[in-house]
Amino acid sequence: RGGVDGNNSNNINNNNNNNIANNGSNNLPLLSDFSSNDNTLLNGVVLEKSRFLAKLAPRIRRLESDTAKCLVSTLEDLLLRVRSLVEDENDDATNNDEGGQDDGGGGNDDAVYNDKQQRKRQHDELLLMIGHCLRGLALLGKGADAENAFARVAIMPIIRSKLSMGKLDEGGSRGECAGLFFLLDGIANTISTMYGSILRSSESMFTNESGNISKKKKASPSGMEIDLVTCGVWVPVATALMADPGIKMAIFSPGIANVLQANYSALDTFLSELAGSLLRKSPYDELKKLEEEEKTSIIETGNFSQFYYRPTIKADAIERAQARLYTHPTTVDFSKRWNLPIYYQLRFAEFCKRLDKAIEGVCREGWTADVFTGDASDGKKLSDTYGFELPFFFELYDILLSMWKPDVYLRPLT
Repeated sequence: RGGVDGNNSNNINNNNNNNIANNGSNNLPLLSDFSSNDNTLLNGVVLEKSRFLAKLAPRIRRLESDTAKCLVSTLEDLLLRVRSLVEDENDDATNNDEGGQDDGGGGNDDAVYNDKQQRKRQHDELLLMIGHCLRGLALLGKGADAENAFARVAIMPIIRSKLSMGKLDEGGSRGECAGLFFLLDGIANTISTMYGSILRSSESMFTNESGNISKKKKASPSGMEIDLVTCGVWVPVATALMADPGIKMAIFSPGIANVLQANYSALDTFLSELAGSLLRKSPYDELKKLEEEEKTSIIETGNFSQFYYRPTIKADAIERAQARLYTHPTTVDFSKRWNLPIYYQLRFAEFCKRLDKAIEGVCREGWTADVFTGDASDGKKLSDTYGFELPFFFELYDILLSMWKPDVYLRPLT
């Protein structure tokens, strides 16, 4: 029996060794393990690897797709929670301002302080989780999905609530677009208040200190893996302005020179300052002093949010973001929508009509005819500076100067 057991033991050991060897052979060897004489075996290994990857590829793609969908869904939920948190804070601030004079006790101040600290911690936790979602989508090469989710969930509700023909003409007659500047300014301020911290975190996350792209993948047309400033904010705003036929006609082709120039100036100012207005410090950063006071009670409160990543956006980072805005294909398409040839014809007709009227006056009454339509002080200044004596030349020179007035001049036409 001992001999049989010994033989069985040896057989078991041999089988284990064979299994180990077989398991080792299941791990497909590297191509470098074969010599040039092992072509047949080498081709077999390559074929086996190809078959293995072909069988595994659908599972990998399905897993990648499911993971991306899960991350996008989580990101959308977190963005909604951020918006709800900021809206609640704004409502409470409004209520405190309205009833602040009636409450003079110190207990109320403590309650407000504790409430702010609680919301600050919630905001930091949401920002941390949003950062994880963005990094996960970037690693999967799904940066465009993150940008689309941000535009759809965070930005489009703001645009829909503020952009309308009524608000576009607010403060003026219909078709004058008198409210365009304030409408755009309100959109930028609302986005900065609600999602400025997310935009700052994303901007710092996907670019390094030198301004280079943080990864090799380029999922966004702007060159970054995830560019929320350009693709998440500017693209939906520009698309909304160009999509509605009535708004597009009122902004880009109003048929009135002064209105078109004012619209162009308002949108040019909005675009040129967009990166700076979005990436400026979040309102939550104003609580940094209160946060410093919390450092003495970390162990007792269990609040470690002050150790979370906090981006630092410098002036050169804002300049790089602004450069991406200008070079994006949507911006190029947006610039082509302006009917500047019509504006040129309108202004040209305006200046020619003014000059023709002055010439008619001179032909009818002589060179001394008072055809100058400007202010008397301007006429005296022209006379003292340039030595003009005849009103006709006052008018001619004033026409030339008027082409460069702030409410007439447009850079693309120079």
